[in-house]
Amino acid sequence: MLKIDNVAIVGGTHGNEYTGAYLASHWQKHPHLVARDGFKTEVILANSRAFKECRRYVDRDLNRTCSLERFENKECDTYEDRVARELRDALYKRVDFIVDLHTTTANMGSSLVVSSDSELTWLAAAYLSDQFEDLRVYRWQGDIEGAYVNSLADSGFAIEVGAVPQGILRADVYLKTEQITLALLDFFELYKQDRVTLKRELYIYEHVALVDYPRDSDNNLIGMIHPDLQDRDFKELHSKDALFLTFDAEVIEYDGEDGLFALFVNEAAYYEKGFALCLARKVLHKF
Repeated sequence: MLKIDNVAIVGGTHGNEYTGAYLASHWQKHPHLVARDGFKTEVILANSRAFKECRRYVDRDLNRTCSLERFENKECDTYEDRVARELRDALYKRVDFIVDLHTTTANMGSSLVVSSDSELTWLAAAYLSDQFEDLRVYRWQGDIEGAYVNSLADSGFAIEVGAVPQGILRADVYLKTEQITLALLDFFELYKQDRVTLKRELYIYEHVALVDYPRDSDNNLIGMIHPDLQDRDFKELHSKDALFLTFDAEVIEYDGEDGLFALFVNEAAYYEKGFALCLARKVLHKF
């Protein structure tokens, strides 16, 4: 049996993603709601200052800061570096699973973003996929690996629910995130009691590439997501599909591999990171 003695729920990694921050604050006040037999659950509000200021971060993205390289570099001393080290001291090698609660401005619905390949991670993802028909699983291999908050444990993933604007609470998004998180804790309890049938395969969206907006020679945007793609996350793309619309009303068409899917379309936080959407391939993942 896999080790599940300590589980951490993290909210507020991004301070302007209110759902996770408010859920974390609520569960800290009412810990019995996340208590389960057989293991300890702790709840952490990660970036409390950014949350108070309704900002994604103060100095740098906390969810790109939890890397061994930055921990060992004494010159890395931003506010988020200090928070990351506190999280490392609190979580690293002590908790067995971290679930990090996020929201997105993209119309992603309910999704898990997985960057760990541990057996426990995939067992939990497969269980949740069975419990929620609308839940999609995205295997992320994006801009930085091994620097996410959930990478401080051997197992874990992020829950992403949207679309919701930054700095806004929506009851439906809040309740859906709550349901998925509590179902995850139920899975751990059932697993510890040997009362759950383990599923060892599930369909996932496997990361392929990041796509940036059209830009000029000075790196300024010259276009935006085409209306035919806007709000259609998980749309299957084919050659000649409209991808972008320039400010001069020129349509830029998709010219990549047929059958890939568009994810995180027009996510507000990704403008600064230099991509407009992610491309993923739908595959049957067996583990």
